[in-house]
Amino acid sequence: MDVKGKKILVVGLGSSGFSSAALLLQKGAKVKVTDASDSEEIKRKSTILRDKGAHVETGGHTKGFCAGHELVVMSPGVDRSILSALFEEKKDISVIGEMELGYLFCKAPITAITGTNGKTTVTSLMGDIIALSGKHTIVCGNIGNPLAGEIGGITENSAVVLEVSSFQLEGIRSFRPRTAVLLNVTDDHYDRHGGFRSYKEHKFSIFSRQGISDNAVLHSDLRRDPLVRNIKSKIFFYGDSSCRYTADKGSVIFSHDGKSQTIITDKDTSLRGKHNMENIACCCQVAEIEGISLSAVKKAVKNFRGLEHRFQEVGTFGGVVFIDDSKATNVDAAKRALESVDKRVVLIVGGRDKLGNYGALVDLVKKKVAALVVIGEARERIKRTFSDHAKVYEAGSMEEAVEISVSAAKKGEAVMLSPMCSSFDMFDSYAHRGRVFRESVRRICVKNGIGSNEK
Repeated sequence: MDVKGKKILVVGLGSSGFSSAALLLQKGAKVKVTDASDSEEIKRKSTILRDKGAHVETGGHTKGFCAGHELVVMSPGVDRSILSALFEEKKDISVIGEMELGYLFCKAPITAITGTNGKTTVTSLMGDIIALSGKHTIVCGNIGNPLAGEIGGITENSAVVLEVSSFQLEGIRSFRPRTAVLLNVTDDHYDRHGGFRSYKEHKFSIFSRQGISDNAVLHSDLRRDPLVRNIKSKIFFYGDSSCRYTADKGSVIFSHDGKSQTIITDKDTSLRGKHNMENIACCCQVAEIEGISLSAVKKAVKNFRGLEHRFQEVGTFGGVVFIDDSKATNVDAAKRALESVDKRVVLIVGGRDKLGNYGALVDLVKKKVAALVVIGEARERIKRTFSDHAKVYEAGSMEEAVEISVSAAKKGEAVMLSPMCSSFDMFDSYAHRGRVFRESVRRICVKNGIGSNEK
């Protein structure tokens, strides 16, 4: 793609927008950047880009500043509904996302991974597996470092493992990964996509530009979905007993020529729960497609330490296990976490409401939850959903939520933060929320003189 001399507008100055603008400036484009925020971090990034030759406006998007561009690059965190107000006189303006921009300059084949849950784990583990096979490997995307920001380090001999969100898939035009993975599709982001059908269609669009020489990997639960019929690439399923790689409760089983063998168990890894065995089974299937040995997969799985704030034990205090699952930002993620706990739970939930179906957890809450502590903007709706099925306490802060949980939990139970909601009402990110939870647990348990086996 030749952008030299072209007038290009970048909307949003988070990590994706900053990486897009920097890449375009490097390639010789005439770049303007607009962001609704005027925070200190945005000002810092603005100064860097201005020094490189960009024009930047902050504190709002103005029509005059945004007019007259040949291409618009949208950051995934910016709702595309603002476009109609900014460009009402030019309906046919070309709009792409940061991931699409990065793809247009990417020289290496891409393994792209999406799904409501598990995509960060699979992306990270798959990156480790490919790296162990000897390839120069770049792991990027929704995991934190945008593809556009990694282009300078990618060659024809590299392998790119890319975590992909539904927001990023809104902005694709020619994006064509050599291998595309769809892990699952459950309730999420209705606040942005408007409903399940639209959300699911965005997820399936990861396959939309693929051809017969490409690969599509899907969980067996999606086998009968009508959208599978639109996939033109070679399809591989994983997950159930009809597949080459099956996730049993605590193991991954490989089946071939009528024979089956257990190849990985939960004793080989720090990853726990059936959902994580499914994640490993997915990686086994992708590795086979890429011609990577099972020994490399096993080594990567054994060494993999899991992700921060994804079902991580903080420690055991006074006989109560504290678990940080702050990354569970939707209902299905919290469901999987609850299913993986082998004890009764005091559950901390809430945050910014993504309009998920909390009622889907009622039966599991009745079975496994001793009490709920609700926080954030969604707490009233969550309270209404569960108040007839479990004790529900309200808290105005994470510290208060932990205080209540420590009082409510009995020896042999667990306290788990698994919020079902995004973090942006009270925190900068799910990671910030998880850190505050951990700090509160340690501080309160020390204050109360509760002995620990801290991790």
